Amino acid sequence: MRRGPSIRRLLIGVNILTLLMPLGAMMALRLYNNNLVHQTEQALISESVVIGEAWRDRWLEAQGMALENAPPIQPPGAADELFPVEATLNLRHGLARPSPGATHTVTPGSGPEWVAGARIRPLLERAKRVTLSGARVLDTHGCIVATSGDDLGLCFDELPEVKAALAGHYQSVARERVSNEATPPLDSIQRGSDIRVYTALPVFSGGRVIGVVRLARTSLAPLKALWLDRRALLAGVLASVMLTLLVSFTSARTVTRPVREITAAAQAIARGEPRQPLKPGGVVPSEVFALSEALDTMTRQLSDRAAYISEFAANVSHELKTPLTGIGGAAELLRDHWETMDAAERLRFLDNIRSDVDRMERLVTRLLQLARIQSAPAEAEEIRLRPFFEELAAHSSGQVRLDLTGAPETIVIHPDHLHSAVRNLVDNAIRYGTGQPVEISVRDEAGRAVISVRDHGPGISEGNQAKIFGRFFTTDRDRGGTGLGLSIVQAVATTRGGSVRFDTGPGGTTFVLVL
Repeated sequence: MRRGPSIRRLLIGVNILTLLMPLGAMMALRLYNNNLVHQTEQALISESVVIGEAWRDRWLEAQGMALENAPPIQPPGAADELFPVEATLNLRHGLARPSPGATHTVTPGSGPEWVAGARIRPLLERAKRVTLSGARVLDTHGCIVATSGDDLGLCFDELPEVKAALAGHYQSVARERVSNEATPPLDSIQRGSDIRVYTALPVFSGGRVIGVVRLARTSLAPLKALWLDRRALLAGVLASVMLTLLVSFTSARTVTRPVREITAAAQAIARGEPRQPLKPGGVVPSEVFALSEALDTMTRQLSDRAAYISEFAANVSHELKTPLTGIGGAAELLRDHWETMDAAERLRFLDNIRSDVDRMERLVTRLLQLARIQSAPAEAEEIRLRPFFEELAAHSSGQVRLDLTGAPETIVIHPDHLHSAVRNLVDNAIRYGTGQPVEISVRDEAGRAVISVRDHGPGISEGNQAKIFGRFFTTDRDRGGTGLGLSIVQAVATTRGGSVRFDTGPGGTTFVLVL
């Protein structure tokens, strides 16, 4: 199981994708429209070059100049024979203002520019039927000397693009198309957009401008272009729909599949079947991941608790069985033979009963203490360690030696828990220490209190080392040992997130409690 994104992020991602798809489509349409305008401009540049060169040849012929002796076609100051013209229009800059009308009109004359214009005019009119472009050739005064329409002699010297071209610079302009005709159908050849592209290309001869070719054409409408590419568009729409469905299905499955698996596992546990891990496979949303981890931990703890209670009950019944049997046997003998017993015998049986009752009381007290430590969370307090251990040593009749050199100043723990753990370790060390003083040292390691209790006894045998933390295990049962002391120490360490360990040998045993 791998932790995936949260359900919140999944839903936000799906919603963002749903929102971005139409926005992306609008942006793509905008870019597509800009590209169509760019293509239209590039086509007009190509047409302008051909028309300009045709007009220039006729202009040279009208002056009696042979074409092989014609001056070079080169802008003024150009060092290279190659000077390509690149499209420059971009709709992000907006549309230009509508073009102003003609400033004035001139009468066609007999100069070389007019002669050349008259010769290429039939060419412009025929080409218009194919290119759909409005073509004009203007002289150096900005007046039309050749046209595909009926505006011969009109002067547009105030147009920005014409001014730039007369200065030797190519310029293009996009303006809003104005038409009084009804909108043609999508598949009509006359179908165009609302944008009209104008180009003004200077014509050079001998390093100077001799005229301007001005072309105008309505760019292809995006809807018409999409209609012409409707098959590809349909494929794109289907792909988008499939992508949306795939994302939705994947997101839904990512959320619902692990929930179903967790539910099935929980229902199986509720039916009494063996516990199965509540961890679905694959990528799981973070909330479901956290839920499965919590549920799995909870069921494992419940299973462990049930096993612990079962084992605990068995141990308790076993430990209480012996004193109960002794009490029952002694009571029965007293009842049956009270009259025949002397006072000493009666007192002996009564002492046996008292001894078994005392053992049961010790067992019950220790069991309650162990249960409270393991089950009921206690309220922790800040305890000053130096006064605590000094008081402990004071009540030990000189049997304890303290080393508090590196001890932390305080520790946060329930006082009863700390007292129970340390007292049990000290009592064990005194009991098995062969009368020698017990050494207690306390130090601070990485923010934890490390308490070492050392005796100088014979050590723990190898056979008992693996059992000393087990409940009810004791080698001192005859002197009232319950076998719960080290279990209590271990329980305190576990509930505090610490540990307890020991090191034993012929020279003695050291228990190390980390809290």
